[in-house]
Amino acid sequence: MKQFKIFVTLLILTFVGINVNATDLTDNSINLKGNSNTSLGNYEVKELPPYDVNGTMMRTFELTYEKAQISVLIYLDQRANCRDYVVRSKNLEVRYTCKKTSFGAQLLSGKQMKYDPALNALFISQDEFAKQQKISEGALPIASALGLIASYYPSLLKSPDLLN
Repeated sequence: MKQFKIFVTLLILTFVGINVNATDLTDNSINLKGNSNTSLGNYEVKELPPYDVNGTMMRTFELTYEKAQISVLIYLDQRANCRDYVVRSKNLEVRYTCKKTSFGAQLLSGKQMKYDPALNALFISQDEFAKQQKISEGALPIASALGLIASYYPSLLKSPDLLN
């Protein structure tokens, strides 16, 4: 009987612990709104459940614009000294990297690529890409980086109509 009480007590503590962690995940999720300062108008970034990208679980965000029909997905690849934000729409994918010294756009390479580089070349504005290789100095909090991505990403597209 004593073992049964211990078992029940441990079971209750386990469920309480799981409930607290689930609440923490909900409370810490990101939901941003702002003006993109582009022809696409206001944006909204909502955190989605984590997603498995090539065997790595990543925080996932959906970026929508008021004047665009297609949403953009952002996958956060968080490592010890760097945060990479893989940003993917139906026509274009890039990575925004947050390092100690800078935050900016890069082309995807390796296993994170989903599209053929030739496809990216058709839709990316090379002039704007060159300007966005360093958007900010220093490391940024996640919410700030997502806000910058929401404001800068539409300019990478040769035409904002590519999100319609």
